[in-house]
Amino acid sequence: MRKYVPFLLVVLIFVISVPAFAQDGPRIAYFNPLGNNSYTPQVEAGIRDVVEAAGGTVVEFSVEFNAEEQLNQIEDAITSGEFDAFIIYSVDGVGVTVGVDAAAEAGIPVIAVDAPINTDRKTLVPYKNVAGQIARRGIDDGFYIGQAIVMACENIDPCEVGYLTGFAEFPLDVDRLEAVEDVLADHDNIEIVSVQAASYLEDEGFAVATDMLLANPGIDVIASVGDQMILGAELAVQDAGLEGQVALIGQGANQDGYNAVAEGRWFATVANIPFTNGQIAGQMALQAIEGDLILRSANMYDQSPPFPASGPIITQDNFEEFEPQW
Repeated sequence: MRKYVPFLLVVLIFVISVPAFAQDGPRIAYFNPLGNNSYTPQVEAGIRDVVEAAGGTVVEFSVEFNAEEQLNQIEDAITSGEFDAFIIYSVDGVGVTVGVDAAAEAGIPVIAVDAPINTDRKTLVPYKNVAGQIARRGIDDGFYIGQAIVMACENIDPCEVGYLTGFAEFPLDVDRLEAVEDVLADHDNIEIVSVQAASYLEDEGFAVATDMLLANPGIDVIASVGDQMILGAELAVQDAGLEGQVALIGQGANQDGYNAVAEGRWFATVANIPFTNGQIAGQMALQAIEGDLILRSANMYDQSPPFPASGPIITQDNFEEFEPQW
């Protein structure tokens, strides 16, 4: 796998300040929020890339999007006394603070990866007992999705938009939709005519988009919070005989979504960088164990490279400047 170069300052200092550990080096627990997903394994791969190179061990704990079960796993891992640090990709960044507090009391540093941990989920300031964090907020995701919709709706008046969220009550998705709506509020020509949940799955994306197009035959754009769902929506558009008439916008820039943009089938996708996130989280965990944490908080969207200089919205104008990470 290609070794991505994350946040340059962190990497350079990490190489100098984090020693190579012996074979019985640190054991790090990685708490994964979703097992049946192609994204989170690349976060784990990035963590392992750094931790195992330093002689450490990564043990993964997975749940199926269950905040209570994740909290139970964290508490069990604390009780086991087997781990030197936790890296938590939280299901609920607010509720998990209980587990973070317990870890801190046990002397275990916690790193938040991808999803912020704080009682205020709209801030990138880490929670008081989070040692370090590499994350992005839902409102940031939504801002870029909204900007992509504005680009796709240029010179279309009215421009009708169908929006596929992942889980209707997932805090990250709630924040994303709120931010999209805030962006579109400044554009009178754009209206979201349907919002439906499709569980980050291609089959669900197909079914939901099929119903959406039947109910709203004038849709000009279908946007989502996940490339997987837009793969399904693309098939629904084709079945409806609307290929080339409905602009498709994904999020994540996985290999399939990236190829669809490069080939001109989709208008855009908003890129994520799970492998880089994992690398930075792994660096932070090793540094925290040694008491040498260099940077406490990093914003995923500030990592360029691997993002193009123009930002994370991948279109035919800049796809050659980006390489998908999942």
